[in-house]
Amino acid sequence: MGQTTFRPFCFLPFWPYLFLATTLLSLPAVFTRSRWVPGVLLFVIDWVMVANLMYCRTYFNAIPAQSYLLAGNLSDFTDSVADSFSWLYLLLPLFTVAAVAVCPLAVDRRGSRPRPLPYFVTLAVLSLLAWASDAWRGGAMKHMDGLSINCYKSTCIAPVYTIGGFVIHDIIQAKGQLTPEIEAQVTGWLDEHREIAGSTAVDSLASQRPGRKNLVIILCESLESWPLEKSVEGVELTPYLNSLIADSTTFFAPNVVTQAANGRSIDGQLLMLAGMLPMRNSVYSYEAADNTFYTLPKAMGERGGRSYILTCDKPHVWNQTRVADAFGVDTLIHHTSWNNNEPVGTARRLSDGGFMAQSVEKLRRGEIWPAGERAFLMWVTYSGHNPFRLPEKLRRVDFKGDYPEMVKNYMITVNYTDHSLATLIEYLKTRPDWAETMVVITGDHEGLADRRKEAVRNPYSREFVDAGQHTPLIVLNSPVAGRYEGQMGQVDIYTTLLDLMGWNGYVWQGMGQSVLDPDFPGVAIGFADDLQGNADSVDSVKLDHLRRARDVSDKMLKFDLLKNIK
Repeated sequence: MGQTTFRPFCFLPFWPYLFLATTLLSLPAVFTRSRWVPGVLLFVIDWVMVANLMYCRTYFNAIPAQSYLLAGNLSDFTDSVADSFSWLYLLLPLFTVAAVAVCPLAVDRRGSRPRPLPYFVTLAVLSLLAWASDAWRGGAMKHMDGLSINCYKSTCIAPVYTIGGFVIHDIIQAKGQLTPEIEAQVTGWLDEHREIAGSTAVDSLASQRPGRKNLVIILCESLESWPLEKSVEGVELTPYLNSLIADSTTFFAPNVVTQAANGRSIDGQLLMLAGMLPMRNSVYSYEAADNTFYTLPKAMGERGGRSYILTCDKPHVWNQTRVADAFGVDTLIHHTSWNNNEPVGTARRLSDGGFMAQSVEKLRRGEIWPAGERAFLMWVTYSGHNPFRLPEKLRRVDFKGDYPEMVKNYMITVNYTDHSLATLIEYLKTRPDWAETMVVITGDHEGLADRRKEAVRNPYSREFVDAGQHTPLIVLNSPVAGRYEGQMGQVDIYTTLLDLMGWNGYVWQGMGQSVLDPDFPGVAIGFADDLQGNADSVDSVKLDHLRRARDVSDKMLKFDLLKNIK
């Protein structure tokens, strides 16, 4: 509880379900005098709880039911998993060890067997109390439905109803049927959105400017905004990106609220390439990978262009192969295409420096994006992956201050990625089609996760670490240059890029709004359903519309409703 929230204590069902779960766990003791059977069961439950606490430090919720089947993904992210562990979690199995050790002292030495009748009577009474605590709300499932869509209470399901209850609710939700009510909810929201965000094509600052022929996106792993334009101990953290931001043809928005959720990096692609928000308790790349999507690569394809995604990861990670196909990507270039001569991280993937240098070689040889071709390209970097530990030979800076270790490592890694990006971008500037190419640099999601609390408490790092979760949007060679300091969401990037490219007539304009629209609200809902920005400046209708967007997107993905868009 200490690292989650104490709010569940306020709900009446918390108490009967707590005692009911405890009583159920004592069931083996009713039928056996062995201390080992209940001991093993408790150890299993302990580690399930530890896994959920570790997961919560990054995603701020319990593990979704579907994610238990995706444990194989963790083999590529063992450093990140280890970093989310806290020694405090060892208290759970240690309590179990103590209970098993003391258990013989409580055994009836006369050898009488436990009596099941009092146990089952107790179980029945607790079950009745648990049922009664929810009956006035329409039942436990209905209460969980309500909690799941509440911006302040969505994390309370597992503490109130136990992890088992959370998983059962998740499974029941996943098996839901498309109803007329759901279709009406989605259609109504989309109609509202056309009214609210439909002025972009006419009123946007970009609408009177020529678009661009080519679109390049560099999706930087865990890139946050706070290191930009900042020096620590006299060291400029991102000198190259700072020079790009200062260019007169750059558009820069530093306060993009990260909205990636359970799917992390692949959610970043959904937000920015497809203009949709992540699913509530599932990862779309597994559950909805065969859906109909309208995306930036498909928009490029309609204009005779070709699309590429370049990554040094394996194609099965986050089901990238199927996502690329569903998004209309022509060519996926993954880890087998690179000489892994400079590996980093537990997964031993190619460093950003090597990735960019080898990419330029392929570009020069015409293996990708040959001269004269119209193209969409996206690079997905890797070196910035949590826990941000670079080999010594790749480190370009060091810091002596008494900052948390992760903050030091993060600054060192961001500085390295900044240097690596120069290799690719400086090459792009030499191409004859540079004037017709727009380059976007952004992050797939925030990086510090739960360690942000430590960073903003530290008297030294709190001077420069952002208490919020923001990634930058840097657009080079933009038809509209300048700076936007307000809040925007990652989902707004998709619509903004359509706007800047001059693609306002594309069939799907996304669930966001172009930041260049004069009516842009200047607020965003984070992935934890937290409102960021000045809510007082936005009318209640728009705020309500924004708050409902995540649930509408969840239903659109769950039931493949984008196929109905005309």
